[in-house]
Amino acid sequence: MADEKKERERLIKKRSGLKSKLTIFNNYLTLLDSCDELSAVQLLDLESRFKKFDAVYPIFDQLQSDIEMLSEDPADEIEEREQFENQFHSLAATARHLIGRSQHLTLRDGSVACVEDVTQGVLVFTH
Repeated sequence: MADEKKERERLIKKRSGLKSKLTIFNNYLTLLDSCDELSAVQLLDLESRFKKFDAVYPIFDQLQSDIEMLSEDPADEIEEREQFENQFHSLAATARHLIGRSQHLTLRDGSVACVEDVTQGVLVFTH
């Protein structure tokens, strides 16, 4: 029983680390959302960070399931899951919105290329 309690405490500490990643990503998105337009570098940075952020959910899900199994009162843990999931999905939607809002990159000569074209190395110039 004491081992289960220690294990639960260890898992809760790990969950706290994941929750801090939500806070960090939220702060980053708030900063980007204040920009009228994202630069090409900001957009690539956002896409990179979003990929890492997106990988947090499966880790949380497994960790939270383990905590719920060890918990004496699963109702409290379900509330933790719901709060995390709501914040995670809200941040994911915000990131997708910012990426979508910045679909086009302005190149040095003022022409525009689709982000997919730039990342694949194919530049299609339009004016």
